[in-house]
Amino acid sequence: MAVGMVLGQIKIGGFKLGVAAVLFVGLGLATLEPAIELPHIVYIIGLAIFVYTIGLESGPGFFRSLKSTGIKHNIFGLLMLSALAGLGFLVITATGINRPEGAGMFTGALTNTPALSAVVESLPGLFDDPEALSKAQQMPVIGYSLAYPIGVLAVILVIAVMNKIFKVDHDKEALEAGVASLPLSTQRIRVDRDDLPVVSELPHQLGLDITISRIEHHGRLFVPELGDEIERGDVLAVVGTDEEIDHAAEQIGELLAGDPTEDARLEFRRIFVSNPDVVGIPLQQLYQRHPGMVITRIRRGDRDEVASPEMTLRLGDRVRVVVRQGQLPEVSAFFGDSYKRLADVNLATFILGMAIGVLIGMIEIPMPGGTALKLGSAGGPLVVALILGALGRTGPVVWQMPYSANLAFRELGLALFLAGIGTTAGAGFKAALSDPESLTVLGLAAVIAVASAFLTLFIGHKVLKIPFGQVSGILAGLQTHPAVLTFVNDTSKNELPSIGYTTVYPMAMIAKIILAQLLIVALI
Repeated sequence: MAVGMVLGQIKIGGFKLGVAAVLFVGLGLATLEPAIELPHIVYIIGLAIFVYTIGLESGPGFFRSLKSTGIKHNIFGLLMLSALAGLGFLVITATGINRPEGAGMFTGALTNTPALSAVVESLPGLFDDPEALSKAQQMPVIGYSLAYPIGVLAVILVIAVMNKIFKVDHDKEALEAGVASLPLSTQRIRVDRDDLPVVSELPHQLGLDITISRIEHHGRLFVPELGDEIERGDVLAVVGTDEEIDHAAEQIGELLAGDPTEDARLEFRRIFVSNPDVVGIPLQQLYQRHPGMVITRIRRGDRDEVASPEMTLRLGDRVRVVVRQGQLPEVSAFFGDSYKRLADVNLATFILGMAIGVLIGMIEIPMPGGTALKLGSAGGPLVVALILGALGRTGPVVWQMPYSANLAFRELGLALFLAGIGTTAGAGFKAALSDPESLTVLGLAAVIAVASAFLTLFIGHKVLKIPFGQVSGILAGLQTHPAVLTFVNDTSKNELPSIGYTTVYPMAMIAKIILAQLLIVALI
């Protein structure tokens, strides 16, 4: 793991393997000394940790996307993966390569380690001879390891080429999609209407992405509460992008000069969310618990979002809060505002959720021919984590993790899995490299990877009219590989790739686990 993590940071042509280098180091060491092998439970635990943390982070965005274009994009992605599984079956049977190795090649071309695990876990039910089973269990990892680099590099190359062919204007795409990273500001608007809804309903009814942080009524300045009414002559302090504020002024009244943040009658500051009691609860409920404050912006990661009453907070968010004079210490304590407290990760809920996922993954679904499908140690934790991540909390139990802790556990889990799965194939990897059939495996991997990238980008962008940045993110999600997403993010420099990636990633992870099992059953 140590050597792999170091080598993974070396850039070659602007690309680095990252934690995936652990797999190749494990293969190399076990090829030199076949006795090097980690216990099976090590990489099972690593895989469960990896997919569980992904599910926790992706859950809210995944279910939210299903209310808009998410269903269409997930159906599109599922059809693409199913077509690629069919292509994989055809090329493997046509060339006559070793069937388990071919199934591993398919998972490597789509760069999905949980799908590889599903193939390996399926083999005991398909072989009666222990010696044949032992040899067969090495072959998928060999095929995966040969195909994996092709699966990453070929997809990145196709994205780069098609980006040039289509002459994509990423800035224009981001603006048209409303995801351009524009700064937020605060402006004052004098109300010239008598028929405006109450404060909490105004943004929704007028179709505006704004929040109202202050109201000045007959010379009295106060922090608005959800049911407060707005009258003609009131002056509203409105937070949003410059474009949204202009739209708000057109519908509400007259835009006034001056900076409302310079008014000393109210206090405001950014506060760090570290109190689990405020996590996963809509802001409108938090306002009822603690009147006299309003959250205007939520900074999550590196992006500011305009706060709205239905939004919920996560541990590690930074919120911009406006309060009455003298309330800041009390409000800071309400949200926690402690980096140290956030470092105390609740391992009990983390392990409990993951254990539930592992148990669900063990449930077998009977299939024709006496075989059975199961979500396994990857699919089970992922499904449970998606649900728990979307829920955020169940009563007093907070399921979500701080963003930084999630990333740390995710990388550790993936490294454990790759180290374990890499060392299991060392005995047969050296022989595979000297076998002419390995060149066939590499060629087939290139065919599947290029077909995956070209068809997804062309159909998604030209037929379904999805912005190129977003469909590139969908492709990265179908590949379930962060390196592809990193390349697209660096190219587009906006949020569209991340939106596409998050929308289809959970579906792609589960679909590839199931399709890989169906493929190995069909082949053998």
